[in-house]
Amino acid sequence: MHSDPAPEEDPAETAGSRSQTGGNPEHAAVGTPVSGNRTGMGGRAAAPALPFRSVIRSVLDAPATRMLVLVEVFFLGFLAVAALTQTWSDAGVPAMLIGAALIPSAVELAFNSRCPRWLHGCYFVFLLAGPFVGTQMELYAFWTLWDKPVHAFSGALVGWATVFALGVACRRKQLALPPFLMVAGVVSCGGFVAATWEIAEFISDRFLGTRAQNAGLVDTVTDMMCGILGGIAVAVVVGLYFRGRPSAVISSLLRSRDIIPSVPPPERP
Repeated sequence: MHSDPAPEEDPAETAGSRSQTGGNPEHAAVGTPVSGNRTGMGGRAAAPALPFRSVIRSVLDAPATRMLVLVEVFFLGFLAVAALTQTWSDAGVPAMLIGAALIPSAVELAFNSRCPRWLHGCYFVFLLAGPFVGTQMELYAFWTLWDKPVHAFSGALVGWATVFALGVACRRKQLALPPFLMVAGVVSCGGFVAATWEIAEFISDRFLGTRAQNAGLVDTVTDMMCGILGGIAVAVVVGLYFRGRPSAVISSLLRSRDIIPSVPPPERP
């Protein structure tokens, strides 16, 4: 007498069951479907699915998207003027900034977590103050020291982004990083980005004919120092936060919310 073969396991259901039994239920809910209940083989109901349209709609409805639209329209306006006047040398920076302005939204989709609105605003201010006003409007040529606060602000921006990423990772994986590791991560990422920035300027001057490092070694080292100091400032605030000093900025980064609310695990019969 032959018994009927066992029905094949649904990969989505199997992954969801493993995540629910050993891991973070919230993280498991993010990775499993949410829309609709389709019946799998053998009469078993598969886990609901997360519709991509809901994610896109949630991103478009976010308050920071309004800032993104304004910034993109601003850059597109300068790009259109450069195209109409055929001054193609002025079109490079606005064209790159159009893509750069989309980075926060791409990060939100990648992490499935909402960046605080103020962090979006700081990033857009950085794009305007550094690459646009400094390079496109040639403020660096009139005031060379403008580069220093831009580098310091970029270091702080990298530090905030690091805290946001570590906060999401700890929440999803149910980890509790020691405070000194959080501080060390902020300082390390700030220093790494500051060094990478200067390497990119050197490569640009060497192969593209730009003049980002015309001031020489002193300018390069002081730019790196400013970037690292910006990251250290954020690291100090993070250290004080874990010692009991309240900080609305750090709290908003560590307690970011999901783009789509997590779905509770299905009840077992």
